[in-house]
Amino acid sequence: MSYLELGQRLNTIYKKYHTPSYLEMDPLKCVRRFTDPSQIEIAGLIASCLAYGRVEKIIQSVESVIDITSYDIHSFVVNTSFKEKKKLLGHIIHRFNSGRDIAVLLEAVKSVIKSYGSLENLFISSFNEGYNLKEAASGFVSVIKKYSPVSKDKRNGSYFEYLLPSPSSGSACKRLNMYFRWMVRSGDGIDLGIWSRVSPSILIMPVDVHVARAAKVLTLTSRKSADWKMAEEITAQLRKIDPDDPVKYDFSLCRFGMRELRTGTEYGKRKC
Repeated sequence: MSYLELGQRLNTIYKKYHTPSYLEMDPLKCVRRFTDPSQIEIAGLIASCLAYGRVEKIIQSVESVIDITSYDIHSFVVNTSFKEKKKLLGHIIHRFNSGRDIAVLLEAVKSVIKSYGSLENLFISSFNEGYNLKEAASGFVSVIKKYSPVSKDKRNGSYFEYLLPSPSSGSACKRLNMYFRWMVRSGDGIDLGIWSRVSPSILIMPVDVHVARAAKVLTLTSRKSADWKMAEEITAQLRKIDPDDPVKYDFSLCRFGMRELRTGTEYGKRKC
């Protein structure tokens, strides 16, 4: 397939699926209820960290956290103690993660806000001259984990680290890259674009089974494993089509993979 043909195919898929009507079964709809950037970036982190498993359960878990904060997530994070967070969130169970894990995450975010002012400032501080997104994302995750208030040893019953995998491990880091996409890409009815100091050109494609399936059909990758290298390979191909905004195709390619290329997977049962 030539790049002209690829671009035409991608834009056809984009026009069909990149629309708010497909947000109903996506945790991003929970984040879009907020308008203040200080609320959005924390709500987005929670929603992206929990974005694994059945989409119905993801949305339920995200909404449970939001309800507990009385729709003032920033105030909840900075003005409650770790003890209070554990007590209020303790009943939540999201597959591998408990309410305690979420409390650990939010207490770490509290320390980030105290030290950096915002999650955006932390992300930007992770960039130095010559650094790429992989290194910046690894630094972003590393600082949040450094600020976590308890042991993250799985043997002690904590799966906090599962909420924030790092690119340094080779993982595709679908949820982390999705979070960056939400925050960085300009508001277009899908993404939120509140991190105005970050260029969408540096983003890496969020890759899961649906995007990987679509990418193989469209010859965007030859790799078999959905890892960080596949994410970079797909992004490199998409940059040839749109160098300024390569990951704009993520939302639409995911729906394309779910609805048109799925093999025995009922639509809506998996989060893309």
